[in-house]
Amino acid sequence: MMRRSGGLPLVLGALLGMPACAGPTAAAPRGPAVIVGFGEAINPAAPATLTLLAQASGAGVRLVATIAPHSAAYQLDCPPADPDCSRALAALRVHPAVRTVDLDQKKGFR
Repeated sequence: MMRRSGGLPLVLGALLGMPACAGPTAAAPRGPAVIVGFGEAINPAAPATLTLLAQASGAGVRLVATIAPHSAAYQLDCPPADPDCSRALAALRVHPAVRTVDLDQKKGFR
């Protein structure tokens, strides 16, 4: 006859303490990370800057990193109507406050 070791409460306690995997997850952004160069020094995290970029591009915009007083990296989240973000990138490139827009080649390292 086998004897119970009393490990069941320990196993149940461990399982109950584990995070649930069925919760909602954030969707991956639909667009590239870009480096935006501005004509003058800006606060890249300021709500006004994020709003300006979102309105100009028609995409969601999230700050990834500040690079210099005149540039920062942003993650674009483009709408389904612009899946490759070509319209968003073109709109940013012609905006008067924006000097340059380049794809962030080091996105994976941040």
